Parts: sequence; structure tokens; C-alpha cells
Amino acid sequence: MDTKVTPGEIVVMAAGAVGIIATFLPFADPDFGDSVSAWNGDFFGLFPVATLIGIYALVAGALVALTKFANVQIGNVLGFSLIQIVLALGFFATIQALAYLMTEFSGIDRGIGYWLLLLSAIASLVGGILMRNERGATGTV
Repeated sequence: MDTKVTPGEIVVMAAGAVGIIATFLPFADPDFGDSVSAWNGDFFGLFPVATLIGIYALVAGALVALTKFANVQIGNVLGFSLIQIVLALGFFATIQALAYLMTEFSGIDRGIGYWLLLLSAIASLVGGILMRNERGATGTV
């Protein structure tokens, strides 16, 4: 098995690490109290939807890391290849992060956790696209 890590794989793995760390950072900074992370279920219903952004990026990064460093062969899962799974996870993370960008929080500022989640979601999708292009249009492993 080829253990050389490509730029697309590095981007997906880094996005996963940043995404899960960002879920613990302030997602929103209300004026009336302490900031809240994506794991806080009481504030605008952030948990579990906002948390899924980081989890999707983490799962995509973990799948890539497993195939590269642990020699795990991820063939077709329910008919989807590794590239297709990574692209789907990156797409869903990006769509959810952009949905929170369009959500009005009644004058409450978005925290650094949200912005890092948005960047990690976009990076996960871009990394998946890079992986697809690196491996050819067929998206084979």
C-alpha cells in the first residue's frame, strides 16, 4: 500500500482535527452571559446540529488517516467509495456551517469556534475534491 500522503489527504485530516477542536471553542458570544460552545444544548439548540459539523469533518479525517497509517482497506461501503464518503461528509458539514452563517442570532456575535468550524467544513470539502482529482475522475482508492 502506498503510504505517501497527498495534499488532499493532509487537508482532510487537518480539517478534521481543527473541526473537532472548534466545537469546544465559543460558538456564540452573547452579551448577557458566558460564551457557549457547539456542545451546549440550551443555546439556540446548537447541540446536536452544530456539533455535527465538527463530527463530519472528524470522521472524514479519521477515515483518511485509517487508510493511510493503519492500512485499513475501506472498499465500497453501501456502494460508496472512500472518496465519495469524504466528499459527502465535507458537503454536509459545509452546508450546515453555511446555514448557521445565514441564521440570525438576534445580535449575538459568532465566536471563534463557529468561524473555525466554517473553515474546517470548507477545507474538508476542498480536501475531498483534491483527493478525487489526485486519484482520477473515477474516485478509486
